[in-house]
Amino acid sequence: MLWYRVAVPLLAYRKHRFEVVGVKAEAPGVISVYIGGRRFEELDADPGQFFRWRFLTRSLWWSSHPFSLSAAPGSDLLRITVKNLGDHSQALARLQPGTRVFAEGPYGAFTPADSGRGVVLLAGGVGITPLRAIFATMPGRVTLIYRASSERDLVFRDELDQIAAARGGCVHYLVGSRAEIGGDPLSPRILRSLVPGLDEQEAYVCGPAGMTSAAVRALRAAGVPRQRIHFESFEF
Repeated sequence: MLWYRVAVPLLAYRKHRFEVVGVKAEAPGVISVYIGGRRFEELDADPGQFFRWRFLTRSLWWSSHPFSLSAAPGSDLLRITVKNLGDHSQALARLQPGTRVFAEGPYGAFTPADSGRGVVLLAGGVGITPLRAIFATMPGRVTLIYRASSERDLVFRDELDQIAAARGGCVHYLVGSRAEIGGDPLSPRILRSLVPGLDEQEAYVCGPAGMTSAAVRALRAAGVPRQRIHFESFEF
């Protein structure tokens, strides 16, 4: 435990010199933390993966939390995006440039695979975080479906539109309550109408646990084989 929780992050810090370089508000209660350093290409991190982050401030140093990369990793810059769910995430909004960071990872198998098929990405709320990174980097034909309760809850909308335009991808925003939309926006019928040939594609789903379970059921009902559905519940 001491080796993996103390020694490994310390050695990684000495090598990569992780530190906060900026904090940006993305949406109400959602912020991005930009982490600079060096030799990040040697981390061998993929879009969709996460690290456990420990920010060395008086109130945060004692605990580490898992947050996914919300942009493709660069050689000297990483980005994570966090929703305010409690004291820890509130404190992240007050981080100052120069704050040292310990990182463990990368972890996770929620990463893009080049299968040669089309791909559909289904995001719910702040579950857009790893899917934004995948959307920007996955080759081939990609459709992103983003479910949110209101326009103000959409994160990265400008970035997503720019990515879609640059790569020739497609983004569908399903915004509002079921009553406002007129039914279940993630029903098999709606999914098939948004993504022609859905049953032949790979699907990646990330969002709150309830949304993720419902989306997986809808994809199965729409004819997508279980082995082509990749999902991750996202609460942090």
